[in-house]
Amino acid sequence: MTHQTTASAALDATALDATAQDSTAPNPQNPVYRLDADIQRAVRSSAMQSSTPLQQLSRDFNWWGGDGVVFYSLLVLMAGRLLKRRGMAEFGLRGAEGIALSSAISAIIKGFAGRSRPFVTPGAPWHWSFLHGWTDAHFFSMPSGHTTATFGFTTAVCFTVLARQPGLLRWSGTMLYFAAAFLVAFSRVYTDQHWFSDVAAGALLGLLSGIWLVRFHVRNRNSRLDRIMLGAPAQHL
Repeated sequence: MTHQTTASAALDATALDATAQDSTAPNPQNPVYRLDADIQRAVRSSAMQSSTPLQQLSRDFNWWGGDGVVFYSLLVLMAGRLLKRRGMAEFGLRGAEGIALSSAISAIIKGFAGRSRPFVTPGAPWHWSFLHGWTDAHFFSMPSGHTTATFGFTTAVCFTVLARQPGLLRWSGTMLYFAAAFLVAFSRVYTDQHWFSDVAAGALLGLLSGIWLVRFHVRNRNSRLDRIMLGAPAQHL
């Protein structure tokens, strides 16, 4: 038996094992599944995977979508409080709120959905195992938590604090943070941690979470949490 045949048999066995745990019958012809498989095949090609710039970019933005955006929000919040700059502190707080809310919702969905990660069932994105995500990180794929968190952060800060800034700062900042969020999504697919539909769902969830926060703070200006975390109200930056 050739190496290629052996590898193919191993992948088939993995897919069959995952199918046995599926909560729904697989439908490989589903256009979403076909798109997921096609994009995985493209980004996992030898040409893309051997690219040093793409490897470095994926490392950087995988970090930003995980620890990076959390540390950044907390550091800006603390710096704003120490420097007595309420606008800076509010930026950090809104970012942290966006991360916390979107990540909490994402984790609950991931645990219940139990979708297999791409490296578990390569080329077969239709494997779901209800509740399996709570006990096995290999089935914690839908939606992408990194993507959800960065889009939640970005939406929350761009449509609250940055929205009050002068035109150039507002638009350049918004473009920068959203570009970073999209690069996080790309990096999660590039490193085979998520299917394309996982990051698309994560981006939508993050956007909706951030929009909810924006609307909440419009209706609840100077909330109790703000008074505790930001101190007395002051003129915005």
